[in-house]
Formats: sequence, C-alpha cells, structure tokens
Amino acid sequence: MDNKEAVKRLLLLLGRYKKTIVVIVGCLLVSTGLNLCVPLISRRIMDDGFIGGNKKLLIELVLVSMVIYTINSLIDIVKEKKRVDISAKIQYFLSEQSFSHLMKLRVNYFNNTNYAETLNNINTDINQMTSIADSSVFFVITQAFSMTGGIIGLFIIDFRMTVLVLLFIPIKCVVMKYFAKKQKQIMDEFIKRNQEYAKWFGDTVGGVREVKLFNILDKKHEEFVLNQNNIIEKQKQMNMLGQWNTIIDSIMVQFLSTLLYILGANLVFDMKLSVGSVFAFITYSAYVTGPISAILNIGYLLSGIIPSTKRYYAFMELEEETDNGKKTDLCPNDLRLQKVSFVYERDKCILKNIDILFAKSSKTAIIGRNGSGKTTIINLLTRMYEPTSGEILLGAENISELPLPEYRNMVSVVSQQIYLFNDTIRNNICLDKQIDDTVIEAACKDSGLEDFIKEVSLDHVVGQNGAMLSGGQKQKIALARALVHDKPIIIFDEATSNTDAYSEQQINGLLDTRLKDKTVIVITHKKEVLSKVDQIVVLKEGVVADLGRYDDLVGKSDELNVMLEKAE
Repeated sequence: MDNKEAVKRLLLLLGRYKKTIVVIVGCLLVSTGLNLCVPLISRRIMDDGFIGGNKKLLIELVLVSMVIYTINSLIDIVKEKKRVDISAKIQYFLSEQSFSHLMKLRVNYFNNTNYAETLNNINTDINQMTSIADSSVFFVITQAFSMTGGIIGLFIIDFRMTVLVLLFIPIKCVVMKYFAKKQKQIMDEFIKRNQEYAKWFGDTVGGVREVKLFNILDKKHEEFVLNQNNIIEKQKQMNMLGQWNTIIDSIMVQFLSTLLYILGANLVFDMKLSVGSVFAFITYSAYVTGPISAILNIGYLLSGIIPSTKRYYAFMELEEETDNGKKTDLCPNDLRLQKVSFVYERDKCILKNIDILFAKSSKTAIIGRNGSGKTTIINLLTRMYEPTSGEILLGAENISELPLPEYRNMVSVVSQQIYLFNDTIRNNICLDKQIDDTVIEAACKDSGLEDFIKEVSLDHVVGQNGAMLSGGQKQKIALARALVHDKPIIIFDEATSNTDAYSEQQINGLLDTRLKDKTVIVITHKKEVLSKVDQIVVLKEGVVADLGRYDDLVGKSDELNVMLEKAE
C-alpha cells in the first residue's frame, strides 16, 4: 500500500460520518465568519473609539466583541462534542474490525507471532489512525477558511503589506515540508523498534520459567535496556523535532510581525494608514500565516498516521479461514481424507497423499513418531489448516464447502494442550451454552472430575489457562466439555497423557459406553486403547505406513512395535 492509498483509507474512515462532519464544518464556517469580523471591529475600537474619543461607540463595539466571543465558545462546544463522538466511533470500529479479523485468521498466524506483539501493534495503529479525527485535523479546515478570509482582509487594508505576507508563504512551506519528511523517517523507525520490543517482551514473558531456572535474568535485563533505549531514543527525537518545529515556526512568525510593525509604522507616520488598521492587519496576517503551519503540518501529522495505517491494513489483509459454505443441517456421516497432502511453510511437506476413512461411529487410533503428521491431520480435520492438495469429505461433501461454524459444531477436541479461560469450571465446561447442572455433573463423573468438583465446586475459578489446576484436572475438564457438548465426532489428542491410571481406565471405558455411537479419533500409543479401536493408522514421515486392526498389525508393523515399546 502506498501513501496515497493509505490517505484514501483514512478519508474513507471519516466518510462514514458525513452528516456529523457537515455539522462540524457548518460550525467552523460560522465561527470563522465571526472571527473575521473581529479585526475590523478592533480597528474601529482603536481608531474611532480610543483615538477618536467616541466612548459610546467604543462600549458598543466591545460588547459586540464579547457577544461574538460567547457565540464562538458555544459553537466550539457543539463542534467538539461532535468531533469527540466521531473519534470514539472510529476507535470502536477499528477495534471491533481488527478483533473480528483476528479471531478468523488462520492458525499459522499465531504460530509466527505472540500475543504481546499483536496487541501492541493493533493498539498503536488504532490510536494513531484515530487521531485523524483529532481537533488538529478539523483545526486545519478552520484555518483554511480563516486563511481565505484573512487574505481578503489584508487586501482591504493595504495591498503593499499584503505582498510581504504573501512572499512569506513559500518560505514557510519549505521549512514545514522539511520537518514533515524528518518526522516520517523517525516515526517509521519508532514503529519498527516498538514492534521488535513487543515481540521480545512476549517471548521473554512466555519463557519466564526458563529465565528463572537457567538464571538468565541479567541477560534478559540487558536486552530490555537495549530495546527500551532504542525506543526512547526515537521518542526523544520525535519530541525534539516537534519542539524545533514549534520554535522555528514561532521565530518566523515573529520575524514577519517585526517587519510588518516597521512597515506599518512608516505608513502611519506618513499618514497613509491608521493605527487601528496596522493592528487589524497584524491580526489578519496571523490568520494567513498561522494556517500555513496548520495546513502543512497535516503532512507532519500524517507522517505519524500513515505508517500505522499501512501496517493496520496489511494486518487486515492477512488470509482468514475460508467459509463459503451454504449447506445447513449437517448430519453425522463418514469422514474421509482422500489423497490429502499438506505442505507447511518453506515447502516442508508434512503429509503426502493420505487416504484414511473414519467410518461413522467407528473408533480410530493414529500413531506415529514426532513429526509424522498426527497433529497436522487433527488440524486438517478441524479446519485449522486446509489441504495443499486432495480433499476431506463428510459423506459426499467437501468440508471446505460446508459452513465453518456448523461443521465445527460437529467436532469436539480433547487435547493434551487444552486452553482454559480465567473463569469458573462450570463456564469452562459449558462455554456459551446454558446446560443443566445434572448434565454437567454426569459429564464430570464420566470424565473422572467428580471428586475434585466435590472439593471445590463447579464455581471454582481455574486461573489464567488453568494455572490453579494440575495437568490431569485440566484434561478432565476438557473431556467433560466434550461430553457436555455431545458432538458426533470426538478427537482425543494425547488426552490421557497427564491423567492417573485410574482416570485413564475410566476414560478408556467411555469408548464402549457413552462414546459408543460417536466417531472417535484417538492419538495415543497406549496398548489398552489400541486393542479396542476398529482401526489403527500408523504414520511414518507423512505417509500411511500401516493400516488395520491391532491384532492384524501387532508383530507385523515395525513402526507399531517401536511405538508400543516406547509407551511401556
């Protein structure tokens, strides 16, 4: 995305609130018109009131000025209320849009980034983009109107002094453009360094146990100091650049005012201009030169907004999960992988022409060494990944053509790495469903969680990702969750790895009872499970090495024998 496209996107953001902006612009026009009258009134106060000695006129004009000031203040309140409303709506829209998009991203995005980095980038970019509705932006519109009226006022008073003011404009333009260019360079570097720090921070906090166990706190503190100094240095440069911008602008304006006073004094002494006209002219010149800074500073402002806009929309263009399905009322059916291959990033082939049938209500075990493709198959079946080639069928339908929410409503996963929300056991089991306690308690009994529930109750808060629980308790909650949601396809991904022998036996017993009519897929090396399933799929280096029942494969499948020996 180039700068023009970024600006176009920002303007489209504002375009969502056209009616409100029309009200704001209307307020600005009225306010500007009133302000343009003030110098002329001031000239009469000086010339006819003070110098002319007309006390009554002086009082009347001062009161008129007071009325104009009051009206302008009321207009400013209305204008600011509308502007704040736009700013808040833009921030909400961007936040909601980015959150919705984040939840729909493909799972490989989360493999390549951490939560701290993502949160930092999104918040930084949204805050920068929301500033498009800051008072400074609408101030530019005001100043554009003011500049037009100011130039007219200058010519009304004296064309000779007006030429001097007009010659000043290109000089100020060059200076302001220089500062805007420098601001963009520093802002680009600041965003880059801030992103690097967020990535480092998330990685370091995620590995806090290793930091403690291996005593590398000093090393991490050195990295923190380096990262923070890099960010602070750029922040200081931006702040100083802004200060220099303000100082140079003030010096230039003061220099112009000095010249105008000298030239105006000569004209007054030559009786070609009144004292009030000089002061009115100085005020009008401020209406002209002030907006130059404001208008050109819009580039200075955008130099901070545009990089964030580019990064935000680059994030928004990341590929989401596909959901093109229109079919509804899905029914349990055979699930089949048909000539499925999957190539991960950097052309790393994980699966090669896999053919597996998971018949309706059947029980299948998948075994294989680390990296053989077991978890990849689970991710494909749950549509976290999509096949590079081949297709996955539910009955006769390709699952990629089915509605994603409805398809996932057919599949439960009990994983070794289950995630629990910082909520109660009840809510972690039920998630968004309203389920009767008797159903929950039955699921807790079948999952082996019953004794723990009697100790702490269903309303026990589990902590961040179940930090207050053991690994076995977490997996029992995951199993209870799967039983409560009662989906036709259940996948166990090393689900008994953290449970004790009694609980494991209880869970295995579910295959013949509560899960009898479910399609069950199990990743395990446990002999007790392998001997009970309808088929065993043996994976080796991304291909199906063996396929059959336990009695047919034991002693004949070298890979199966190796796995059984390791499991003992």
